[in-house]
Amino acid sequence: MIVKELNEIRKEIDAIDDQLAALFEARLNLVLDAARYKDAHGLPVFDESREKIVLEKGKDRIQNPEFKEDFATWLQQLMDLAKKQERELLSLNTVAYCGVEGAFAHSAAGRLFPYANLKSCSSFGKVFKAVTRHEAQYGVLPLENSNSGLVGEVLDGLMNYPVFIDQVADVRIKQCLLGLEEAELSDIQWVYSKDQALWQSKDFLDALHVQTVPYPNTAMAAQYVAQTGDKTKAAIGAKENAQLYGLKVLAENIESDSSNTTRFLVISAHENTEPGDHCGLLISVNSTVGSLAKAINVISAFGLNMDSLQSRPRKGHPFEYFFYVQAEGDLKGQNLEACMQALGPVCTIRRWLGSFSIRKDEEL
Repeated sequence: MIVKELNEIRKEIDAIDDQLAALFEARLNLVLDAARYKDAHGLPVFDESREKIVLEKGKDRIQNPEFKEDFATWLQQLMDLAKKQERELLSLNTVAYCGVEGAFAHSAAGRLFPYANLKSCSSFGKVFKAVTRHEAQYGVLPLENSNSGLVGEVLDGLMNYPVFIDQVADVRIKQCLLGLEEAELSDIQWVYSKDQALWQSKDFLDALHVQTVPYPNTAMAAQYVAQTGDKTKAAIGAKENAQLYGLKVLAENIESDSSNTTRFLVISAHENTEPGDHCGLLISVNSTVGSLAKAINVISAFGLNMDSLQSRPRKGHPFEYFFYVQAEGDLKGQNLEACMQALGPVCTIRRWLGSFSIRKDEEL
């Protein structure tokens, strides 16, 4: 038996790798063509039965029985990569938000991305998942209201999911009381809405002497009131919800503060490469004396003017906290690496959320 020289074997492997690379690229291009067709014709992207057939056919193509299962494993990995490419392709013009049509996040997403396909999610966590799984290019989430404060679940999401902040928008929020067409203000006994909306309208509700019931979001509350047919029930939400759900506006601008504003984050799985005037960090400091002060001094030393520091309990770590830091300025390249290294001695967690610009309501 003649044994080939090692260099000759390697040349043949390289030649096969060239063919594999070309075939890999050709296969993925065809997969993306199929994804576009399915999207245009309303067909599901993933077909489990088709995948099983492809795997079985693949094993039948292999002559050496010892290689059959290994080839099927390799083919499965190839199809998983293809599905990832399909998700990224179909998410390019998709923006996820929490709630149903008419929710403030829906309105904000529509104003920020007027030509996008808006994807409704039933929870903040599902918005983060949609972005990280490449089911949506962006996610729009409320971080903070000027009256009712932080949305803690969104901070948790920033900690738990590998996302970046792409931009921030401050949106003026006007709350309305919505009831059935036959209802009058004097009929209302129960008011349903997101807890933050109830808090923002507290003075009005106290004067009305009603019972309040928290609901997942404002639009779902309006939808519920419309479905009950009960004129003693009302919802707090945007004026647009009256037309959407066949309700009547019983009172407008019921928020306690006329400057009531919600800060929305636009999150992405990829860091924004455009220069921004602000940046974000997540940190958790160790338990030594003065650690938080030292971390703040490090951030300041790199030319960042901190304008927000928000704390949140770390789930699974009793009485430990992490901090969301928002600062004017930006860090890039070596400066960012140097800042992260400088935070190392005092921080158990340090994560860069990217640079971004803050847009005001009048700019949208």
